[in-house]
Amino acid sequence: MTSFLASVKDIDEATIASTIDIDILDLKNINDGALGFVGMELISKVKNLLPKNILSVTMGNDVNPNNDINIKNLKMVVEEEINYLKIGLFDEKYLLEHQIILKKINFKKTKPICVMFADQGFDLNNIEKLIDIGYQGIMIDTCYKNSKSIVDLLSQKEIKYFLKRVKARGMVCGLSGSLKLEHILMLRELKPDFLGFRGQLCDPLKARHKFNVNLAKEVSRKIKLGS
Repeated sequence: MTSFLASVKDIDEATIASTIDIDILDLKNINDGALGFVGMELISKVKNLLPKNILSVTMGNDVNPNNDINIKNLKMVVEEEINYLKIGLFDEKYLLEHQIILKKINFKKTKPICVMFADQGFDLNNIEKLIDIGYQGIMIDTCYKNSKSIVDLLSQKEIKYFLKRVKARGMVCGLSGSLKLEHILMLRELKPDFLGFRGQLCDPLKARHKFNVNLAKEVSRKIKLGS
């Protein structure tokens, strides 16, 4: 069954989201690009408040993730026993740097997930490379939140191929990126491990800034029940 990943920006949203049928709470600084890092203080607070929830954390927007600050953050997130951490492939020429950090860090129970961007350097040939260097899952997202979704940017054939290749290697596969309610049924049929949302969960007049419980419940119902 496809799980529901919801991105939340702070402790209040995480608390509210935990009362809804959401499978993965994704901690993200929504004011800092595609994968803004929320900081360890918030991560620790959410982990202590919601110890039984499945959590993921976006690790920032570094084109080259092999830097001292990012490595320090990665190690601290792992120590908090976060379930998933998300690292962006912003430029494939840094694949070797991704490989270095994946070998350098003992991820223990935390699964590193690589985020491929449908609107920035997307190349299906990178799937095998990313798994071979040590990622335990791959997802597709959008780098630029300009209303174009992955459904607009990629063909259904490309999305199917992506899911097939990742699943064939036994890895986690997810789809995100400006997804709307109307995309859920089609994508749900393709059986990704999870569908990720932020904008669709927020009040339309507040852009991506105010989490709306009723909208989140509607997305959850559609993912879980198809209605």
